[in-house]
Amino acid sequence: MLKPVRTNLLFAPQNLLVEAEIHSLSPRLIEEKISQGWWHEDCLKARLKPEPIDLHWNWNECEIERDGVILGSEKIGISTDDGNVQGAMLISNEPVETLGHPALFVELLFTAPRNRRDLRKDGQDYFVGVGKILLAWGAERSRNLGYKGALRLDGSPEFVAWYINRGLQKLDENPILYEGVSYTPMYLSAESATKLIASAPGIGST
Repeated sequence: MLKPVRTNLLFAPQNLLVEAEIHSLSPRLIEEKISQGWWHEDCLKARLKPEPIDLHWNWNECEIERDGVILGSEKIGISTDDGNVQGAMLISNEPVETLGHPALFVELLFTAPRNRRDLRKDGQDYFVGVGKILLAWGAERSRNLGYKGALRLDGSPEFVAWYINRGLQKLDENPILYEGVSYTPMYLSAESATKLIASAPGIGST
């Protein structure tokens, strides 16, 4: 289990910074707070169209597979002090070679449904900054392991621009086609990782 890290999230309804914690996700926590919680809240629309790609995921079974090989990985979440998991991701424990440099691989980076405006009945922001802080934590993890903050991931079509705005670049590689969705190989360099980490409260002190 990794050491928890304290950080802040913006609670948009009150424009208020609230404390949160980045931590490992145990199977029990995943079951209670994600499997039984994320998609069963009254704030969500009754019909989710188009259907979110993570709607039926079993986070306890999720793994990172690269070229037919399962990478050792950690399931990481960020929770507010009320105990609710506001976002989650997988990050590898071993590097993958990218542009001649080792990088940790990030997969399934998602904020909780309650934080997605397009899924909410009121169409409003809720907790803001979840994805950026998790990504910055991943860059700091990469730096601490000697990989200079470098990260590798495959961006889904609707989030490629979001990743670019947080410092990632598209790689000159063929897209990854999975279940009819084309994912774009992307990379966070050491230089961009430094900027991302500096923008995330509490992360650079890990």
